[in-house]
Amino acid sequence: MRKKILISFVILILIAIFTTGILTLSLLKSNYLHNVEDKLITNAKLITNFLEQQHNINNAQLSSIVNEFSNEINTRITLIDKDGNVIFDSDADEETLDNHGNRPEIKEAFKGYIGTSKRYSKTLGHDMLYVALPFSKSENKIKVIRLSVELKDINDFNSSLVKYFSISAILGILVAFFLGIKYMKSITDPIIELTEATKKISQGEYGKKVYFTNDDEIGILYNNFNIMSQKLEETINELQDNNTKMESILTSMVNGVIALDNSKNIMFINPRAEKLFGVKEEDVKGKHILEVVRINELDNLIHNLLKENIVSKSEIEIFEPKHRILNIYSNPITLENDPTRVIGVVIIIQDITEMRKLERMRKDFVANVSHELKTPLTSIKGFVETLKDGAGEDREIREKFLDIIEIEVGRLSSLIQDILLLSEIENKKNIQVKELINVNKSIDEVIQVMNEIAKKKDIEIINKVENKLPHIYGNNGWFKQMLINLIDNGIKYTPKQGKVIVEVYNNIQNLVVKIKDTGIGIEEKHLDRLFERFYRVDKARSRQVGGTGLGLAIVKHIVLSFNGTIEVKSEINKGTEFIIKIPIEDIEHEG
Repeated sequence: MRKKILISFVILILIAIFTTGILTLSLLKSNYLHNVEDKLITNAKLITNFLEQQHNINNAQLSSIVNEFSNEINTRITLIDKDGNVIFDSDADEETLDNHGNRPEIKEAFKGYIGTSKRYSKTLGHDMLYVALPFSKSENKIKVIRLSVELKDINDFNSSLVKYFSISAILGILVAFFLGIKYMKSITDPIIELTEATKKISQGEYGKKVYFTNDDEIGILYNNFNIMSQKLEETINELQDNNTKMESILTSMVNGVIALDNSKNIMFINPRAEKLFGVKEEDVKGKHILEVVRINELDNLIHNLLKENIVSKSEIEIFEPKHRILNIYSNPITLENDPTRVIGVVIIIQDITEMRKLERMRKDFVANVSHELKTPLTSIKGFVETLKDGAGEDREIREKFLDIIEIEVGRLSSLIQDILLLSEIENKKNIQVKELINVNKSIDEVIQVMNEIAKKKDIEIINKVENKLPHIYGNNGWFKQMLINLIDNGIKYTPKQGKVIVEVYNNIQNLVVKIKDTGIGIEEKHLDRLFERFYRVDKARSRQVGGTGLGLAIVKHIVLSFNGTIEVKSEINKGTEFIIKIPIEDIEHEG
């Protein structure tokens, strides 16, 4: 066994020595060749700079200068014109030389680069190394300066290296043979262990440690490896933690975030931005922003930021995948250690659709309130002025005008009460003090009151309320007002001898409230806007029956305060049905 190991070890040593020797010889030869080449380039640059500084020199002076340089640096120097013809050669008669325009180093120099080449020279009969530089002085016909040396010295140098290496190899084998046996195991075992540990780290087992008791280089290596492994584990954990936190922050942001590189390609897009533009990160990552979001204003913002470093904000409108109004903020992404270097753009997208809608609704509300208040006030003012002008002396006229004024005051009072109620519901729907509501009792009280009003119009209220309905939590006054508004609405728009049906039941999931009438009905085109403030299907009829235009808006907000939903179904001349559903989770059943 030992003999086999020894033979294997010797073979490995021989292979290692000869492999190392060949590579070393090749490397030394290459380095030597590069040094010669670098020296030629340096000398060529010096000669080029020197000649470019000379003015008005003739051919004889030029030949003298070049020969002096050639002798000084022991290098062949050749001057070539723009057509590839040799103007001067320090080692050969230029008249006997061929055109050099097709020489590889000359071609490179004509292109403005430094040209190099190794080949056999027919003129001198040796292997040569050539270096050619472009000569840019316009007043001279010289276009290329070429320097060359024989490669004989390199071959001699290589032969010497082979000789010394052979001697060293024999001595090295003998020394390695005796020392290698002793130290092979002590060196290879720790290295194998270290290799295994490194492999495990590469597979994700960060923090892997190795143990070695000696204080030599292997021991130091082990210690440094353990320190590196620990720091690597800490760094990886910190990076993962930071990435997780950053991803969580960006993911949970209510605003959209898109990060672009300097080429406007998407590096990151958070879920909110995905939803706004109807895309997925895996589908758009790496794509140009205009391939994903075809908005010229956005492209202009990014362009101005990247080219002129202008941080800006803009409001844009998109129609796909949904109509939205967006505020776009653009900021540069800079390096912490170099704030002047911009490596990309971060875009913050704020959805202000609802805000703009609320602003429009607020403006419309103010305008409508002003109009609704102005109408009865104008009427009251007109009749008061008429009475003051003498109409009040006639008792019949006075009574008529006072009745009209009373009606207008009542309408004005109803309007103000509805406005105040709507404002109260909107302001307190999230902070209301909830109470336990006996649904059956509240409905009975409302029906009892509304029956008196219905009888005056010869309208029947049909009670189809389920017994023992669950109690609910909420504002009892609001709940009753919701029922009053819907039943009153049915009475107002139902002809004589009509019916208003009140049906309430528990379907396990929801408390369902249905108010159905047999009235005139509503055209389908009006249904979507029915719950808007001051929206009237028939303005003249609404005023005639005393409507303020806020009743159904109040109903909707009360339903929302119970976390419920409301829908409406209607057919012309057949009637209208309102369906309210209050979620069962908000209901506490009777015990």
